[in-house]
Amino acid sequence: MYQASVFIGIYVMLTVATIPTIKSIDALSNTMGLERWRNTFVDTSLPLLLGLFYVCAGIGHFALADSFKDIYPPIGTWGIWYLPGSATFHVAWTGAVEALGGGGLLYGAIRNLLGMEEDYDHTAISKLVLPLSALALFALTIVVTPANIYMYTHGATMGDMGPLHLSFHYVRFAVQVLILGLLFAIAKDSFFFAWGDELD
Repeated sequence: MYQASVFIGIYVMLTVATIPTIKSIDALSNTMGLERWRNTFVDTSLPLLLGLFYVCAGIGHFALADSFKDIYPPIGTWGIWYLPGSATFHVAWTGAVEALGGGGLLYGAIRNLLGMEEDYDHTAISKLVLPLSALALFALTIVVTPANIYMYTHGATMGDMGPLHLSFHYVRFAVQVLILGLLFAIAKDSFFFAWGDELD
């Protein structure tokens, strides 16, 4: 029961920390002005950086599959973990989604950096690649959190990596909260901008 409450508590803390992060990012965008925020961050640099991060992470799921399997929680972990499917299956599908979602972010960023204004009927669809990719990665980041929690609660490590200091888990938690906030901002704002462009 104690381990289950720790697992649930970490998810609650993740939610509690992500909400003010999203609000802070919104405040920053309002301070900068929406057009500057869009051109500097939402349409370009953030999807480019996060896209590279997720493509590399996705490739890592296949290149270092055994290491990723080491941090997949076994059945019965925390007394509540009974997700069907093998570690191999879950490492593979999450890696594929990370690579595809990261590719979608890169596509959107490169398309915007190059100023591509397509003159065909699928313009609206291509503009939705960025927000949908960010939304998928936002959801995936929440879904793969049990692997991070397993590392924290059970001392699991990837491959031959030695024991991790407690500070590693705190830093990773903070980075995860920031990434969730940025992905949410990209999804929300790029959808808003794409929708607004279609109305013009």
